[in-house]
Amino acid sequence: MPFRTLQGLSACLSVNVLLIKVLLITALLLFSGALLAEPLAPCQFSVRVESERQNDAAGSHNDTRVSQQFYTLLDSLAAKVNCTVRPIALPAGRAIKMLEQGELDVMVGMSETAERARFSFFVGPHHSERMVVVASRRIADSVTDLKQLLALDGFISITEGAYYGPEWQQLLLDNPALQARLFAASGNQQKLAMLVSGRVMASLEDEAIVDELLKRDDLSSQYRKLFVIHDNPVYFAFSRQSVNQVLLLQLQQQWQLMQASGEVERIRQQLPTALP
Repeated sequence: MPFRTLQGLSACLSVNVLLIKVLLITALLLFSGALLAEPLAPCQFSVRVESERQNDAAGSHNDTRVSQQFYTLLDSLAAKVNCTVRPIALPAGRAIKMLEQGELDVMVGMSETAERARFSFFVGPHHSERMVVVASRRIADSVTDLKQLLALDGFISITEGAYYGPEWQQLLLDNPALQARLFAASGNQQKLAMLVSGRVMASLEDEAIVDELLKRDDLSSQYRKLFVIHDNPVYFAFSRQSVNQVLLLQLQQQWQLMQASGEVERIRQQLPTALP
């Protein structure tokens, strides 16, 4: 095919892609006007945030760019449905129970599971999570899977109520004795603090958080990522007890509009500097 013909075809495809985006945004806006003719009354979403830091050497999970982006996205989404966000510092396990009972309205960074779907509506996803094993550099980097890790002596910290993928779930079922080697932390901050204090040999954490924390020389000289154990999209999980179907539809629609307009990507490119 002649080069000019290829250039023309490429230009045509670019125009078509742009046209599709414009049509998508237009369609969503028209649908928005039809569905949301009457605005909802003002509301407030209570959202779980990490408890206070427990070890300064571990850094702050709340202060990481990734974590702050989650809440910036939630703030923007809530504002579009005439709501505000009220952060509450809670342990992870307790927060999930409160979400189930309708005492907490939303949690960020939640994997969608059948169990959680009983009491949560999932909006998003807002992040692609890769769970990794982070460990002391005393552990050889030749350890590349969970079976090799579990063959070593020592404790592993996890977040209470967190989901680490089907392989991890199956290991827990097949090896009941594994529970005795786990430290179920109240949140990511406590989990990392356990690692830094030397009370556990390894911790399971979101790779994006780990990468950010390991930019600190004092941490990178002592700890390393070993391997990925699971990856999946994570969502805003809204309580079925406190969010009705009309509000849910608005949240879902406004999230689609935020994506189509490029707002989600713009927020991800920003560097938030304040906690929610």
